[in-house]
Amino acid sequence: MIIRRYVKTLTSLAHIIDSSDVCRRRHCYKVEKYSLMICRKMKLPPREIRAIKIASILHDIGKIGIDLDIIKKPAKLNPEEWAKIRLHPEIGTNIVKQTGFLDEMAPIIKYHHARYNGGGYPDPDIKGEAIPVGSRIICVTDAFDAMTSERPYRAALSTEAALAELKRCSGSQFDPRIVDIFLNSYPSYSHRENK
Repeated sequence: MIIRRYVKTLTSLAHIIDSSDVCRRRHCYKVEKYSLMICRKMKLPPREIRAIKIASILHDIGKIGIDLDIIKKPAKLNPEEWAKIRLHPEIGTNIVKQTGFLDEMAPIIKYHHARYNGGGYPDPDIKGEAIPVGSRIICVTDAFDAMTSERPYRAALSTEAALAELKRCSGSQFDPRIVDIFLNSYPSYSHRENK
């Protein structure tokens, strides 16, 4: 019961972060739904799915430690601002570690911006299967939702363009197996969501 309440509190904070920026409305919700779609297709064990579900909701919780002016900036970030944004996975990891019972989610949150071929953040050396599967899933779903969402400095990509970008970056930025699952699952999933 206490664990459920704590997760609910953190989830509320994640949604507050989303609602503070009109461009991010429902971001955590969509990342969670897309991530669960992939988990089911991969037939992951229930315990792992639960960890990925919670981590997908909380993946950006670390942005609570970033200046709101940077998060809501209506233009591209400069290098100094970008360096601060890149701290959010580690800040989020520290937040969930402090609970004492969300340890399974910590590495998923920490590496959700890791690149499949290396060079991501916060650890540019981690790559491939060394990246937790939950992080590899969230990397794809987070990127897809970001690409298809309006930003003050750029228009949203069409669904088709965003899917093409996932395919183009498959094997470099993204795990190719997860991209394939998403590409093959998204149209039917999208149809169900819009009913």
